[in-house]
Amino acid sequence: MIRNPPPQRHTSLRSYYTVIAVVVILILVSGSLIASLYVNKVFRDNTRALQLQNHVTDEIAEVRNAIWLADNALNAMLINPQQEYQLTVTRNLQLAENSLHKLKQKTAQESLALSGLMHDFEVDFGILKHDILELMEKRKDSEWLYPMLPFISRTLLESNEEFELAANLALQEIESNDNARYETQLYRQVDEVRDLWRELILNFRAIIIRFVSLNENQNITQEDNIRILHQRILDKLADLEKMKSKGRLGFETEDALEIMQFRATKWYQDYQELKKLRESNIWRADLEYLDTKIRPMQAHVFADLTTLDKEMVALSSRNVALVEDAASRINLELWGLSAIAISLMLLIYYMLHRLVLSPLAKIAETISTEGRNIEDLLMPGKGSREILTLINSFNSLRRQIHQRQIALQHQALNDSLTGLPNRALLQDRLEQAIHMAHRQNTSLAVLLLDLDRFKDINDTLGHPSGDNVLQQIAKRLLGCIRESDTVARLGGDEFAIIVPDTNQGQLKEFVECVGTVIGQVIEVDSHKLYVAVSIGVAFYPHHGDDPMTLIRNADIAMYEAKRNSLKYMIYNDSLDQQNIENLSLLGDLRIELENPTGQLQVHYQPQFELFNRTVTGVEALLRWEHPVRGFISPELVVSISEKIGLIAALSDWVLETAISDCAAWQQENPGIKVSVNLSAMNLQDSDLPENVSSLLTEYKLEADQLSLEITESAVMNDPVQAREVLQVLNFMGVELVIDDYGTGFSSLAYLKLLPVSSLKIDKSFVIDMQDEENDAIIVYSTIDLAHNLGLTVIAEGVENQQVARLLRQQKCDAAQGFYFARPMAKYDFLRWLNSRYELVVT
Repeated sequence: MIRNPPPQRHTSLRSYYTVIAVVVILILVSGSLIASLYVNKVFRDNTRALQLQNHVTDEIAEVRNAIWLADNALNAMLINPQQEYQLTVTRNLQLAENSLHKLKQKTAQESLALSGLMHDFEVDFGILKHDILELMEKRKDSEWLYPMLPFISRTLLESNEEFELAANLALQEIESNDNARYETQLYRQVDEVRDLWRELILNFRAIIIRFVSLNENQNITQEDNIRILHQRILDKLADLEKMKSKGRLGFETEDALEIMQFRATKWYQDYQELKKLRESNIWRADLEYLDTKIRPMQAHVFADLTTLDKEMVALSSRNVALVEDAASRINLELWGLSAIAISLMLLIYYMLHRLVLSPLAKIAETISTEGRNIEDLLMPGKGSREILTLINSFNSLRRQIHQRQIALQHQALNDSLTGLPNRALLQDRLEQAIHMAHRQNTSLAVLLLDLDRFKDINDTLGHPSGDNVLQQIAKRLLGCIRESDTVARLGGDEFAIIVPDTNQGQLKEFVECVGTVIGQVIEVDSHKLYVAVSIGVAFYPHHGDDPMTLIRNADIAMYEAKRNSLKYMIYNDSLDQQNIENLSLLGDLRIELENPTGQLQVHYQPQFELFNRTVTGVEALLRWEHPVRGFISPELVVSISEKIGLIAALSDWVLETAISDCAAWQQENPGIKVSVNLSAMNLQDSDLPENVSSLLTEYKLEADQLSLEITESAVMNDPVQAREVLQVLNFMGVELVIDDYGTGFSSLAYLKLLPVSSLKIDKSFVIDMQDEENDAIIVYSTIDLAHNLGLTVIAEGVENQQVARLLRQQKCDAAQGFYFARPMAKYDFLRWLNSRYELVVT
């Protein structure tokens, strides 16, 4: 074996790196110090300029804001002359003046250019303030403010009063003459003319109000109304004129008609004159004053503020130029430092290449060529102390890795608990067995074994005891197989066996042997345990020609054997088709629960009290209308949901839907409760009471309006856990009902121990009880015994009047079935209920 030569003196990399680091630090620190001093000087100069800019900008903003506020208050005062608006105008003008004085002081101290602009602004603002105050003083004179009001009071008011007087006189005369039959029609026509006139005047008053608030000549809706109303008045007066020509009017009414015709025409002419005056912009003097004096000066003031802003922008530009100059200098310094840094990096790379990379490359080359003798790696001619340490450490690590590889290879292909081959090794051996069977034209069998109720051992005695059972099962399986067979553990309580060169006849004996040895007593910690097994079988080449297909088909057969309580089952195509369809249904069901599209629905079948003939509740029934397969039976949906653990999500969806629907109809139909069916798995869920309580709280439904129906088999599956869950639900106030009574193996004596208040007789006993004497006896005895135990009895499956009559005679409390009503969707049920349907049982 080649040994390393005597160690030579090598320099450490640390010394090289220390020298380089010191040089780099000195260069960077000196460059940073020079740049910092220059940046500080520029920063101080720029800070002073920025402070001036900020102060001036803030004061300009204060002045502009105060002027805007004063202008807004002035506009509001012109529309609604309140004292608070005048105070707001005065206060904001004073604030603007105060800010102006501060601005003048700061610009006078810092910049001569700004001082001249400030003088112009101060003069313009003084004029604006004077004009605004003068306007507020002039507005106190109403004749100055509204010069056209006298025209309205002298002209239009006179026509209005005379028209009203004439109309009233005509109506009084018509009232006094009640002998003629046509007088009533005449009265209505004159009264309608007066009403139209009053409506015209109301529109006119609205226009006057709008004139006061509007300065621009805008089209007002009431103007069109006045035109239409005036035309209608003239038409009505023309009708009266026709009646006058026929001599149907009294003397006073004829005089009143002439006055109304004259005043209607004159009023409308005066109204047109008023509109012309309005268009002449002299309707309100304050608006003309605002447009001619205040607005132009206000524009001057804002122009001055804009000029000040531009000057500040120019000042900011000068500051930016100074900063850019500083940035350019710093940029040059950074480029210099970068060039130095690049040079140092090249130097460091050269040193790394000479002292590290080159020796490492030689080490890698030596490793690749030495192969198994890598532990005898020689030191390259050049290198550092760290490289020598690396080589020695690597030689030691190589020996450790070689030892661990052997252990890891065994762990990768064998189960750590039983020592049997695992899934990976099983698949490899199955591929080899398939190739062998193909060459020899023979068949082979793949068996998948799953221990029944193994979970109970883990849950009861603990996982160590379960592991002990698995180890004993593995030893027994090894005792059953031939030397050419392979037994493997796939995980959990699942095992697999490869049996080459066999047929169905030989396999039957082998399967019986496996079942016998597994079924023998197993002693664990003084406990004598018995374990059963379900076996699925798939044959090559009949059931598949690759490992994945054979294992999958054997797995399908195994689950079918477990479901049907068989010792073993051989795969056939019908099992696969059924499994594929169920898998497809499961996928569709999961998607529908996550993103509902309306395929899943809850229908409600009413329950009737047989004595008072009223609907007291409904049973919630799941319906699934699949878009491809059509109606899916609820039993199939529940069955496949329980297999993959989807039953909890499905039950939550049905519970939430039923509770929300029941809460929705309580306001109009109080007292109609809803019943929801629970599965066996629901009763094993300790969180069920909390989920129900949360839903009742969310939808504000009282607990006594919800009934939960449970089957006998669901309770007997785990009586202790079921009783605990039912007691919590009963304490909450939820009614509990035993469903499908008579189909299980429990007794009324045991049910008495459960907190249930009702039981439902299964429809298989009710549907033909009028013809089957035995069914009738079972129903009658169940009713009597249940009543003696204080339970309410509900009969389901009532499909004719004769059965309903017999149940009522036997004092059955309630019933449901097609005779009363079929299951209905929510809105169909509510419509049916609102139609006040009454059941008649004779």
